[in-house]
Amino acid sequence: MDRRKFLSSSGLAIGLTAALPATLAANTKRTIIDDPKPLDGTWESVRSQFLIDISHIQMAQMLLASHPKPVRDAIQKHREEYDKNPVIYWEENSDRAEWEVAKAAARYMNVQPEEIALTDSTTMGTSLLFNGMKLKPGDEILSTTHDHYVTDKSIDYACERTGAIVKRIDEYKDPRTITVEEVKNNIANNITDKTRVVMVTWVHSCTGVKLPIRDLADVVEEANASRSPENRIYFAVDGVHGFGNQDEDISKLGCDFFSAGTHKWIFGPRGTGVLYGKRDAWDFIRPTIPAFSMNPYIMWMGYPPEGEVTFNQLMSPGGFHAFDHRWSLNAAFDFQMEMGRSNVHQRTTQLNSKLKEGIKNIKGVDLLTPEDPNLSAGINCFIVGKQNTNDSVKHFHDRNVIASSSPYRISYTRLTPCVINTDDEVDQSLNVLEDILKI
Repeated sequence: MDRRKFLSSSGLAIGLTAALPATLAANTKRTIIDDPKPLDGTWESVRSQFLIDISHIQMAQMLLASHPKPVRDAIQKHREEYDKNPVIYWEENSDRAEWEVAKAAARYMNVQPEEIALTDSTTMGTSLLFNGMKLKPGDEILSTTHDHYVTDKSIDYACERTGAIVKRIDEYKDPRTITVEEVKNNIANNITDKTRVVMVTWVHSCTGVKLPIRDLADVVEEANASRSPENRIYFAVDGVHGFGNQDEDISKLGCDFFSAGTHKWIFGPRGTGVLYGKRDAWDFIRPTIPAFSMNPYIMWMGYPPEGEVTFNQLMSPGGFHAFDHRWSLNAAFDFQMEMGRSNVHQRTTQLNSKLKEGIKNIKGVDLLTPEDPNLSAGINCFIVGKQNTNDSVKHFHDRNVIASSSPYRISYTRLTPCVINTDDEVDQSLNVLEDILKI
């Protein structure tokens, strides 16, 4: 297969925004408003925190988000201090700053900071997770056909290294008709005596489906009830597209591991992420990249650790990162907490329900994402008539609506409103959709 033809026909090129800057420059003059208002409980005040280009309707920040003012300010502060005296600033602040980020993430997730490893992305977190699993030849990883390329390849690499095997199943036949029982039964019926890991994705960026994670955790717990501790099943979740738009304590989801980038719905600094490891699952994971935290380092030097060696200390990759970004992640979690996790969830649900209702009422557009907010979140996938996804996304861009495509073997057009969007922008996007349907 010709690679360029495949990328074009699948929508991958635009889905990964390769052609986006040229498209925008050719169409309109950008309009940036820098006038942040104190957060006062209104979504207008939230929107004012972002330097978004209002000459375009931003409906693809689920790919890579804009930084709100508190995050921009934190990045600038760290950057200036590093430029003044980089070695001293790093030596005097590294341990404290990393711990502040872990604590902020833990507050938002309602877990312990010791359970949070700091990563650069969902990709890094998922890769570290599977590469570190203590699997044996013949152990089975139960995964699905709805997961992202990164999840598939992370599992494949783990199997090649350990001799484990992977079984990928369909969790549902059709996203339009998905039910909770269908998903639960498909997972439960495919767990075998060899299953050691169940891996799922919370919100599918291919279809917009949101899985009932707590229900699936119950399925895993039921299977574990008849197993010995050394043969238990571990439940892992790629959570990135529910993380920052759902009102869920990660500790109550019931998963053992949870990986998410924080430069999407969390509005964190670009190049940041978290990997959660439940305390009683730590023994199943070994580190891949040496950590720079104190305990691993002093143990290497021949001294005993100072207290417990935690998941945070072992699994946060060492090396020199973009610390001005990494150490500013706590500002993003604080911003989320100030908006209120429940408020963000309600607003996200309201905007996306409005969008889906509008799409359903446009004859000739096929909405794949469930209308039920219990089975969907902030991603809405659809087919525009007989158009190629690549063409549909370009038509949106030409009309100043920043849509995206799902980068999978079968690609769909996506609109993904978040709390920085307005009801009027949803209406305008629907008007554009009606317009491009006629092309």
